[in-house]
Amino acid sequence: MKNSVIRIAVIALFVMGFSNAVVAQMAKYQALYIYNFAKNTSWPIEDANKDLVITIIGDKELTQELKTLAAAKTIVNRNIVVRSAASISTVGNSDIICLGESKSSQINLVVNDQAGKNTLIVSSKQGQCANGAGIAFTSADGKLGYEISKKNINNGGLRVDSRLMDLGTEVY
Repeated sequence: MKNSVIRIAVIALFVMGFSNAVVAQMAKYQALYIYNFAKNTSWPIEDANKDLVITIIGDKELTQELKTLAAAKTIVNRNIVVRSAASISTVGNSDIICLGESKSSQINLVVNDQAGKNTLIVSSKQGQCANGAGIAFTSADGKLGYEISKKNINNGGLRVDSRLMDLGTEVY
């Protein structure tokens, strides 16, 4: 009996460690995608000398990965500043807002709050372009991808490179 309890505990620790590694790996990939989204977006000329601000709502792992990436990269000579927010009320001015999956229910608040601003809205939950996100991550067969809505991005006052459109799944 004691050996079976130990075996179950060891298996549980292995599964928890494996799932933590998967979450960390997914955050790393999402951070790289967000960096490339930013790189392939046409930002207003008046922002050329300002920091590029990325705010993550509800995803600590993604925030940390983006901070690590931002420490070593720039976008068109703009420093990248990564912030974390608990909710839309604490976002402030941001060039990119990314909603973690656990905060995806706030998409309508984000879209309404950012109306008329030059903001790229990214969601970690598939299908959120239908609710106003410019880009929403997808996952199929263990592969990370994204949906992209040119209409929503243009409504946000931005333009994206055609390569970004070609690599994602365009939704209308």
